[in-house]
Amino acid sequence: MKNSILYSLMATALLAVSVSFTSCEKVSPQGVLMGNTSVDDRVKQSLIYYSYHGEDLDWDLTDSIEEYSFLVGSDSHITIDPGRLTEMIEIGIENDDLFYCHLGDLADTKPEYYYNTQQALYNATRTWKRKYIKLYIDEFHSIDDGMYYDKRITPSTKNYLKPWDDWTLPFYPVVGNHDITHNGWSLFCDQFKTSFYEFTVKVGDSYDRFIFLDSANGTLGDFQTDAIDENTLLNDDKVIRNTFTFTHTNIFRPSLNEFASTYCREELYYLLNKLSEWNTTIAFWGHVHAWDDRMFNGVRHITMPSMNFVDHPNGGDDLIVRITVKKDGTCVMERVGLHSKEMSKEDLESMGYITKTA
Repeated sequence: MKNSILYSLMATALLAVSVSFTSCEKVSPQGVLMGNTSVDDRVKQSLIYYSYHGEDLDWDLTDSIEEYSFLVGSDSHITIDPGRLTEMIEIGIENDDLFYCHLGDLADTKPEYYYNTQQALYNATRTWKRKYIKLYIDEFHSIDDGMYYDKRITPSTKNYLKPWDDWTLPFYPVVGNHDITHNGWSLFCDQFKTSFYEFTVKVGDSYDRFIFLDSANGTLGDFQTDAIDENTLLNDDKVIRNTFTFTHTNIFRPSLNEFASTYCREELYYLLNKLSEWNTTIAFWGHVHAWDDRMFNGVRHITMPSMNFVDHPNGGDDLIVRITVKKDGTCVMERVGLHSKEMSKEDLESMGYITKTA
């Protein structure tokens, strides 16, 4: 009798999970609940990469720039049509947003879907470079050197002077549960290299800090919390004006029929305390495909809706957000619409995307 009750409860729980994730195309309970890598392994791998390339991520804005903006989206679940991600970046380039952040579940974990994602970002990079990347010439550099810089950055160090082909779109994702299932981490890592990292934006004498956490398994894990406690990423000699954090698994429940945090209680308290300790201005969360905006313990928490076609076939006026950081450090948030429609397979194939899946 006890076993029957236990099995019934397990079946009910799995059914609830399956129903709750019907917005994700072709999702299995295994794909939702289990990944093929641990957060500790991913963070260890990420820190090796970060130790060599972390300084390359920082922004040192020119004296003429006193404010800047960035876009945040979530849960694209890209399959054959990456149009919503493309639209988000096109909006950012038109508005001169500095960079783009994504809160996980970028693509739905098939090689062809990641190929389409990579192709979309490659196309966007070409447009972005044509607008922002300039040839650097002074008494020490000539056209023959072929060194380029982003015109919004002070080109004073080697990190900001690179060959044309080395410049990539400033797109900063975190890893989500769909990005690690069915061997998806290898696809994500091949393209984005790291799941745990940070950078700063220097405006005048002020620094804003951007922290990206790996919560794809619903936990930060021991290795990541140890790295946080040891300030593995933070450069301590920087005086921070604003801190923004980005991760996938949410803490707060947007509504009664949405999932709340899967972090264990002690980890949940740890994370909330860290956000306060960092004087976090805004903490961004994804995962549940629903909007939520609240203050807790002095931190603004924003849980993002999804960008994908399944949830929003006709788009919406409020699927992503733009944060503008003013000269005095205050932040203004506006919700931004995405309205692109799914393209036909013929049109997608003519643009180089893969429409036939294994």
